[in-house]
Amino acid sequence: MPTKTKKRPYKPAVEPNLRHGGRASDTCPRCGLARSKKKTDGKPLHGIPELVDSADLRGVLRTVDDNLRSDSELTGDPDCGFMMGVLEARIDNKEYYLIASSGWNKKLEGPWIQPKHLKNITYHRGEWETVNPKIPDQEKREEWWTVRGARVELSPTVDNLTKPCSAIKLLLGLGAKKLAWNSVGYVRMSEMAYVGSNASAKIRAIFKNWHGKGATNSWTAHSCKECEARVPYLICDVPTNMIDP
Repeated sequence: MPTKTKKRPYKPAVEPNLRHGGRASDTCPRCGLARSKKKTDGKPLHGIPELVDSADLRGVLRTVDDNLRSDSELTGDPDCGFMMGVLEARIDNKEYYLIASSGWNKKLEGPWIQPKHLKNITYHRGEWETVNPKIPDQEKREEWWTVRGARVELSPTVDNLTKPCSAIKLLLGLGAKKLAWNSVGYVRMSEMAYVGSNASAKIRAIFKNWHGKGATNSWTAHSCKECEARVPYLICDVPTNMIDP
């Protein structure tokens, strides 16, 4: 009688669902150092070697999505399609929870996601805030800033520098707080595409490609090429005076 093969216990994937703006093994375009928390040759460390998501953040996105779909001001809008993102950070043992949406709602003359869409979020209930910073126009000499609030100039070879993505708004929104960073616990982010139930075919075509390609989830969104190029500059938290000229 053949012996039964003992099944191995199921182990969930330990990989984060998605990374935004590259990996910790990449070289930082701002300071030229490896994006690592490990100290080498006395070089300064990156408190944020990479941006990953979490199950908790994906849950927040689901709740916001439900709130948006119950908003009568949005349900019949043929132009209702945008990216939305959530970010959580622990800096100097203080926590920050930000939400942003891409683009602009012409009817409301403001961002698509409003404070009313934050109801029923159980993860850190009542601590979330919406951010909608202006995306700098480098050609007009408007300054970009990092999550640490330090001035940074992005490479002019990056396409669509002013593309108003939710990820960029989240990072600029964190940097606008001008926090004094002595230590970074984490910075995490998750994004997804929102397309209204009555959105036009044009809007649906624009956002159909922004479904995630993560290991554990298929509806959170991966970064666009413009964000892949911009995010690494913004998450560099190496102090300016520690960067070799």
